Amino acid sequence: MKMLHTADWHIGKKLYDFSLNEDFRRFIDWLNSTIRTQNIDVLLIAGDIFDTAYPSTSSQEIYFDSLAKLRSDNPTLQIIITDGNHDSTSALNAAKIYLKRDNISVVSGLTDTVDDEIIYVKNTTGAIEAVVAAVPFLRDRDIRKVVDNTGIDDRYAAIKEGIKKHYDEVANRIAALELNKPVIAMGHLYTHGVSSDPDSEREIQMGHQAGVEGNIFSEVFDYVALGHIHMAQTVKGNVPIYYSGSPIPLSFSERKYKHTVRLINIDTEVSSSAIEIPKFRILKKIVGSLEEVKEKIVVLNVSSDQLTCLVELEIVEPTYNPLLQGEIEAFKAEFNTRNKETNTLIIKSRFSFDKSVEGADELYDETVDISELTPLDIFTRRIDDERTVQLETDFKSQLIDAFKQLTEEVEIKEGE
Repeated sequence: MKMLHTADWHIGKKLYDFSLNEDFRRFIDWLNSTIRTQNIDVLLIAGDIFDTAYPSTSSQEIYFDSLAKLRSDNPTLQIIITDGNHDSTSALNAAKIYLKRDNISVVSGLTDTVDDEIIYVKNTTGAIEAVVAAVPFLRDRDIRKVVDNTGIDDRYAAIKEGIKKHYDEVANRIAALELNKPVIAMGHLYTHGVSSDPDSEREIQMGHQAGVEGNIFSEVFDYVALGHIHMAQTVKGNVPIYYSGSPIPLSFSERKYKHTVRLINIDTEVSSSAIEIPKFRILKKIVGSLEEVKEKIVVLNVSSDQLTCLVELEIVEPTYNPLLQGEIEAFKAEFNTRNKETNTLIIKSRFSFDKSVEGADELYDETVDISELTPLDIFTRRIDDERTVQLETDFKSQLIDAFKQLTEEVEIKEGE
């Protein structure tokens, strides 16, 4: 028997307002072909099906169309879906009854009994070949149902205990069935020791401080199929534990990731291997002065077979130039008019300056006596003159309010 482990589809994802729907459609075409050529029996999708808890109508259409295509082209395929922290329990559960009729199981939100998270994989004769512990994303409210917080001061420890307790309960229930069949567990969570990117993976339960150790998973499990971390990797534990990673790059920080699905072979023992997913679109980040960026972008060689290359510019100039933003916008507009020719599109730019203000005396001309200025005067002028980063008006106001509060506290303490 063969299973395929994938996760973090994030249907509906936009990269700086640029839709990645076409990237996902190409992934589904590739996945469909892989399922056929590899003779896959079961597809496991470990959470974050959608990018938001309230997916748009078009995102839902892509979801249902993808499942329908995979099932119609692979009539014996069984699909098992669990939710992630981006998903809405109600959105995924809305159609689960109808999907069940097409051999698609959906487990979203904590179930009434762990038996509802145990899914049997059967062969053509109806005999059980394997068992899947389809554990959904365990939200804080779910864990509080499981954990007795009495005597536990550290809430992080309580969350970890709740996750472990739930997986132990599922494992013990499967062991009690005495089926003596391979057991594959699913989950969507953060484990310590993995490589992750804060720009990509939204923090789960109270931040990643509540991440679990790989050794929480019972040895009842022969393989643990995880989602949430977008970089494919192995987790250290007592049993084989893997993040499949996301199928496509979902941010510029993921542009160098090797995206995979994992092939799980179930024979006399359980083994697995990664299958690399082709890159359907190139993401590039170009750094340099405006002139350097112009030179670098024209030599990009993007195949016409690939989706449009998306570019993020990070422009760093040695000295302050008040006209720089306008020059950048003019360059972007001109370059993007030729995107059909270049198959390249600039979708994001930012700029900064190497030289920053070093002291208060540089903020004012020689006619101003700095000794007559208040700390708030200097701080406000410093904020207004910030050149290294671009500060939004609201954020400037927050900084000034915070500085006022700090100076008031200092004055009170000095007066005591």
